[in-house]
Amino acid sequence: MEESQRPRVPGYSVGRLLGQGGSSAVWLAREERSGREFALKCFRRAARRAARGEALTEEGIRREIRILSVLDHPHLIKAHSAVTVEDGADGTTALIMDYAPAGSLADLVAARGRLSVGETVTVLTPIAQALGYLHSKGFTHADVSPGNVLFTSQGKPMLSDVGIARMLGDPASAPGRGTPGFIDPAPVDAVRAGLQPERDVYSAAALGWFCLTGTPPQRTADRPPLTLLVPEVPKELAAALEAGLTEDRRLRPTAAALGTAVYRSASPLPLDLAPAVHPTVLPELVTRLHAPEPPGGLRERFDGLRRRVTTSAWAGRGGAPRKLPFPAPNVALPAPGPAPEDQRKGRAARDQRKGRHSDAERSPQMRRVGVTAAALAALAGGWWLTGAGVTAAGPGSPPASESAGTAAAGPETSPVAALLADPIDAARREAASPDPAVAVRGLSALRSLAFSTGRLELLDEVNQPGSGAAAADLQIGGRLRASGHTLAGFSSTLSQVQAEEAGTAARAVVAVTSAASAYEEKDARGAVVATGAAGAEQRLRVVLVAVDGKWRVSEILPGP
Repeated sequence: MEESQRPRVPGYSVGRLLGQGGSSAVWLAREERSGREFALKCFRRAARRAARGEALTEEGIRREIRILSVLDHPHLIKAHSAVTVEDGADGTTALIMDYAPAGSLADLVAARGRLSVGETVTVLTPIAQALGYLHSKGFTHADVSPGNVLFTSQGKPMLSDVGIARMLGDPASAPGRGTPGFIDPAPVDAVRAGLQPERDVYSAAALGWFCLTGTPPQRTADRPPLTLLVPEVPKELAAALEAGLTEDRRLRPTAAALGTAVYRSASPLPLDLAPAVHPTVLPELVTRLHAPEPPGGLRERFDGLRRRVTTSAWAGRGGAPRKLPFPAPNVALPAPGPAPEDQRKGRAARDQRKGRHSDAERSPQMRRVGVTAAALAALAGGWWLTGAGVTAAGPGSPPASESAGTAAAGPETSPVAALLADPIDAARREAASPDPAVAVRGLSALRSLAFSTGRLELLDEVNQPGSGAAAADLQIGGRLRASGHTLAGFSSTLSQVQAEEAGTAARAVVAVTSAASAYEEKDARGAVVATGAAGAEQRLRVVLVAVDGKWRVSEILPGP
């Protein structure tokens, strides 16, 4: 797109072209009212159609921006609003986004050839953390590539184009999208559709390889060892990147674990951005290349020890939290703790000092109860199982409330299906309503019945296949199915249900206040093995999509 095709947007003064690709062009735009600079992303005609053949609309993009508004991380470029382009651009709808003036990683590597080990740590650590944050919120990126890593004038790496696949109306096919050289070569898992965070992990590891070598990595069979190409790369960094690039996605680390491993491998260094930025940006740069201390120096050894201490599993136990240099809000760092055998021995010693039974003296049933309760407690924040604390049952443990217990019969009574035929049918009728505010009540009831009765197949009628909601319930349901347990009495109460405006026949967002009841976790014989406390009310936004003419839950987001 030539400068002569500069778009016109009411309320903004559009300046120079920042960059362009196959689907869009990005311009510098200044808001006339505030004087603040933004990036204006204009979509080309070929990209302005959704997978269903629907035209991309300004209101459709605004709806997706509202869904993505829950994301708040210091290394994510935010999209603020959708605007109408009057003329002069190859499109009618554009995005107003944060502006990162120091260009992209693609520009930087093109100008310099490759980055140093320390600069690579500076780039990759926060990008991996940002991906870990996205994944914890039920989102994936689907195009982690050098062109989507941007820099502020302070040298801060930022991940751009978050949610672009969603805004183009094509979230389901996101795993097949991306930039050549940074796309996971493993086959797309069609069952899980868009929820495949390990594909982002591969792309992030490829990003690290690109920083160090100047080229994307080849397939495993053709890829030489990184230490052969870059002799100065630490073995820990090479091992972390190779783990992320393995073609067996089950062996890849999480994005957050990759970030931790990269950070621990070498000292981060400021980026020398000067060779790649626009001349008008040079005065704004505050980072310059600093000559690193020779390898093996005292300062480097001290910094390495400090990084390991601050990211160790023990760091948070003395009052100082475990941390990386670019902390993600409300996201704990995943570092491995002591080995299971060390944990068992340490716990046994403490138990003996306090007169308790050790693990070896406890019955197998008691050990299973502890594992189950801990697992459910970890899952209690997912979907509508919000706020419910889980306690292992034992002698003298109080049962769940009587009122909660009447919501579903336990396994020791007459056949569950016969007892609950009417409630299930009633929930199905509500879930089939074309009104999303009515359907969400039926979907919530079906989900509660699935967990409280063991009819876990009902979850297939609740969630959109491959969605974040389906993945969360798959984890909970998988644990219950494997153990044969049920959550007797569990239910979710919805109030203040209101469908948000701008919904369509294909997608709707419903604001609800949800509260989970108390419940008893029972084994196949009807014995209570754990209890769950009632959860506090939480305001949520339930994203519904139409699947075969019926509403299904796609995502659960924090409410306004």
